[in-house]
Amino acid sequence: MKPMVLISTQFITLREIKVEEIDLIEDAWGINSEFCDVIDLLREIEPIPERCLTTNLISKIRKIV
Repeated sequence: MKPMVLISTQFITLREIKVEEIDLIEDAWGINSEFCDVIDLLREIEPIPERCLTTNLISKIRKIV
């Protein structure tokens, strides 16, 4: 049986993390968030919900109130 390898990690505070010159969204998800990319992403989103979704939401609100 092999011994377990112990890995220790030093604890740091949020103030010690330097993020001034880092694009956090690009770093976290790999999304290049330049202006044209954001506009293309917004075109994929449907700004107006479907009628059945709106109707269901209104009926649920009326049940609560």
